Amino acid sequence: MTKLKMTTLAAALLGVVSTAAMAGSNKAIDDFMSRRGPGSTSGSGDTVEANCATDPSGNAWQGATATLEIKQKGGKSKVEVEVEGAVPNTLFTVWVRIKGKNGLNSAGSPLTGGGATPLAPGYTLDALNAISPWVDPAGAPASANSFTTDASGEAEFEIDLDFPVVRGAYPFQMTATSRPGHEGHANVPTAIADPREAGQEDTPFLIRVVSHCTDNMSHGLSPATREAWFQYP
Repeated sequence: MTKLKMTTLAAALLGVVSTAAMAGSNKAIDDFMSRRGPGSTSGSGDTVEANCATDPSGNAWQGATATLEIKQKGGKSKVEVEVEGAVPNTLFTVWVRIKGKNGLNSAGSPLTGGGATPLAPGYTLDALNAISPWVDPAGAPASANSFTTDASGEAEFEIDLDFPVVRGAYPFQMTATSRPGHEGHANVPTAIADPREAGQEDTPFLIRVVSHCTDNMSHGLSPATREAWFQYP
């Protein structure tokens, strides 16, 4: 009986270990994000120093850190971003780079023509379009790809995606909407760009995190006015 118990226990422990190993095996990224340098200009031409609340330390929030974890399995992803030491009580949005605007693909986003799109599930595209700058009224205090820091400048962003981020494609086919003027572009899956991949070294980032210090609003499919904080790699 003792032998049976030990054998059963060993099998159970082995099962736990095997389950843990499987859970860890689908981790595609687990790393720190890069903090953009002082005076870094975003795509809208704005900076943290010009738009955001003053850092009491006088270091323009350069002590802020962010980590990125991406797990992938079965054609889906789970993404977690943890931020510490950033400007407090501020809305941030998370973006993924697609193969456009860099000579990798002339199409960019079929919805906007831009080189990045919200890091959000494909089924949220209609909701994101509904708060984009070309819709009136535009903007919202939150969106699928947003998070807000607390009074200490900390935040956790966690999202389940219906596509793989690493070596995957964004499912633009899940919406029939587009920015006015882009109706002629087919909404098709568009490959995600990654500067770690051969031939894509000039891609500026895979994931980027920006703030919206001027209005604390998300603008859907467009990053609009924003300040650059973190990116990976």
